[in-house]
Amino acid sequence: MMEKYTPGLGIAAGAWMLKWDQLSQHLRPFEGVRDCVHVYLNFECILKNLTTYKRLGELITYYRQDVVLELESSMINLLAHYRGYFLRQYKEVNVYFYYTDLESDLEQEMTSFNKYYRSYYKNRYLSNPQFRDMSDLLLHVILPEIALILSYLPGCYFVRSKGFDSSVVPALLADMANTEKGKSIDHVVISGDVFDSQYLFRPEFQMVYIKRRFQHFGVSSTVSDTVTSIVKNESPFDLAIFNSELYFKLLLSIKGSKIRNIKSAKGFGYGKFMNLLKEGLERGIVLHDFSSIGSITELFPTKYREDIVQAFRCINLDTQIAMTNEADRESIRGQLIDKSDIESVQKLNDKRFVEYPLKLIYLI
Repeated sequence: MMEKYTPGLGIAAGAWMLKWDQLSQHLRPFEGVRDCVHVYLNFECILKNLTTYKRLGELITYYRQDVVLELESSMINLLAHYRGYFLRQYKEVNVYFYYTDLESDLEQEMTSFNKYYRSYYKNRYLSNPQFRDMSDLLLHVILPEIALILSYLPGCYFVRSKGFDSSVVPALLADMANTEKGKSIDHVVISGDVFDSQYLFRPEFQMVYIKRRFQHFGVSSTVSDTVTSIVKNESPFDLAIFNSELYFKLLLSIKGSKIRNIKSAKGFGYGKFMNLLKEGLERGIVLHDFSSIGSITELFPTKYREDIVQAFRCINLDTQIAMTNEADRESIRGQLIDKSDIESVQKLNDKRFVEYPLKLIYLI
């Protein structure tokens, strides 16, 4: 007799839930009830967690339906968790999952700077033999069903980026939302991808960066805390310099991004970077308010310059946004579906999700 399914995969999504009181510590306080908030949740963080599980193929073979229901429920409940928090403070709450489409045939716009851009991301989920069964289940069952269910719920969306990096999605959606007249709109990004921490420099956004790695767990919502989480054991000589967007992005460039095929300059780490900045400041050839990488490229040893400049171009969120076009925006708009059939979702919850109920109290 086959053993009963033991739930556990749902933690891949649940691990990104911050307790409400902890979330409050990282958001700007205000009095009264505000008009509207748009909350953006990086869905790729869930996918990353799923790759750490063993025996995925075996679980899918013997417990396929349980795997589907548990993952769908946990993913939707992650969205519900954050929507519930903001419903206490806003008249209208819109929550978006965003991720880079794994099935799109469109070439990433950033390949003009890096021909392998995002290829590791696709290979990790589509070509990894240990994840192949899960990727097939995600792409052909779980993700389409989540997108469908969210389309029946008010203010809940699943958005894919095709041909451009998903980290651009919050900026595009915010730009669309801000055209609404007579409405005050706030924007919050919650992500486990440090690439998204660039939203700390966009005044219309609040950014909450969650860092989870093995037993380590940390949350940051300021530039200084995020820098500290990146450099770890290095001692920054002057955290204030990273309040400059240029130097913060340079730090991300030195770090690199595996899923984006952005390699840090080999042999050039945080320690060397900070020593050069310190030396440049002391010699007066580096200023805190420089805004262009061209102002400081000569600071770096010749053998590292090309790698650092290329990484900076690919890391730079402003460059990513500037490279999008109206077709990209139309692609996003076409995914914002509002069918709003709460009764159907309630019936679905009562019949299909009996073992893994949806938190409809925060969704309807």
